[in-house]
Amino acid sequence: MISDKASTAAGDVPAVVRAGAILDLVAASSDPVSMTEIAERLNLARSSAHGLCHTLVNLGLLEKRARGFSLGGHVMAWANAFLDRSDMVGAFSRLWDQTPALRQETMTLTILDGADVIYVASRQGDDPFGITFRMGMRLPAAYTATGKAILSTLDEAEVRRLYRDGLPPALTDRSVGSLDALVRELEEIRARGFSIDDEQVRRGMFCFGAPVHDFSGKKAVGGFAISVRADSLTPARIEALGADVIRYARLLSRSLGS
Repeated sequence: MISDKASTAAGDVPAVVRAGAILDLVAASSDPVSMTEIAERLNLARSSAHGLCHTLVNLGLLEKRARGFSLGGHVMAWANAFLDRSDMVGAFSRLWDQTPALRQETMTLTILDGADVIYVASRQGDDPFGITFRMGMRLPAAYTATGKAILSTLDEAEVRRLYRDGLPPALTDRSVGSLDALVRELEEIRARGFSIDDEQVRRGMFCFGAPVHDFSGKKAVGGFAISVRADSLTPARIEALGADVIRYARLLSRSLGS
């Protein structure tokens, strides 16, 4: 929540902070967001919200629709510039192209942004399960396989600081229910080497994740996952997918200099 008199870090320009909050709000919504909702959700004066949205529309960062605002096309220029500089995304694409066996499954690559993961690359497998991962999609890290894999490379104090206000709303009835339970799950991931989203994001879907590292240190720079239908799993396949996701995440890491 922000306000017209939002407290910002030293040197921050309040109008830029508010504009970023508007873009984040619109990006997180699958439907156009009205001016009224923007003002109420961000605790902005309507005149301030109107001026900011008008400017963002003129810059091509927002698009005015009949029922509100959606992201404008200019954000893709920024997204493409990020992807062009990302060795990790390039390595992910090469791994997919060079590994025909992977094409039966759905592969995803994310980065951590606060308490969420953002999907920066994905490849849909031949076996659909009712969800399409798309670039820029944002989900709570605590419930995703890639997010858990990344969080497992942080120490417990960092994880507890990240969730000092509690976990986000559950996505399914299987989503981890408390911070203590998440901390225990992360301990298991460190010991096992891979994470599991056991229908915590979507019923009927299991995802297996592992952290991706570069040369910089122990903290992951991303998370790699393989997603499959829950009804396709057997104990032997769970073990095999766990080994696969570790192996492919290590290949990605080595390509980044880890």
